[in-house]
Amino acid sequence: MITLTIISLIALLCVAVFSILWLLARRSQYTTAQYSLDWLVHILLGNLWRTKSLCGFPLDHERGAVIVANHRSSIDPFLIHLIAGQLVSWMVAREFCESWLFGWFLRQARTIPTRRGGIDNTSIMEAVRLLKEGKWVGVLPEGRINMSDEFMLPVRPGAALLARKANVPIVPVYIDGAPYNKTVTSPFFMRANVTISIGQPIHPEDFESDQDLILAAVQAIARLANRPDFQPALAGRNWKPKSGEEANTQAEQSES
Repeated sequence: MITLTIISLIALLCVAVFSILWLLARRSQYTTAQYSLDWLVHILLGNLWRTKSLCGFPLDHERGAVIVANHRSSIDPFLIHLIAGQLVSWMVAREFCESWLFGWFLRQARTIPTRRGGIDNTSIMEAVRLLKEGKWVGVLPEGRINMSDEFMLPVRPGAALLARKANVPIVPVYIDGAPYNKTVTSPFFMRANVTISIGQPIHPEDFESDQDLILAAVQAIARLANRPDFQPALAGRNWKPKSGEEANTQAEQSES
């Protein structure tokens, strides 16, 4: 009898929690599943990773923007999500979106699947559509987690291409202290104190080429990190991770 009562109370509690999440989701831009994941991420960000920002995003939430950041951890998009205060659709390598479990999670996060290396016109068109609708799109221009001693790896200009096609600004973000230990799941077992620094919008019309625009965005990230002397470099046009690198950098965000 006592066991049955406990089970009934747990079931009622689950129904109550789900109902509250459903009601809250109806008042937001999220589905119930997305709101539940958002709630869980906020708990992790506030307690496990202790994430804070020195300022908010200098953007009108009704205008599209491309968010670019350094990439040291598999949870970098989560960290930016907390500070953004709204949904950011991230460009993600297509193979991760096709995974049956991880793919479901990525679909809930409204990611944009993209092909590694070269130009993926389908993902570009989808990202530009969202940007023109006033949404935010996130790109990690290094294309993989940086496990080197360099401040940032060579970058590709896909983020600049999106900003120019949609006529929206790029916002540089520096993430300091993100946890990572060689596997995509390692941050979930690591405590950290993360600080997010956000720069001023960079407008594509101020630059002659996509290459100049992305290099300026990376230089802005370096200044946020107090590394003003850092000289960013462009990756090769047909860059693609080697098989060993790809295995070591699971679920990294890809550049278009």
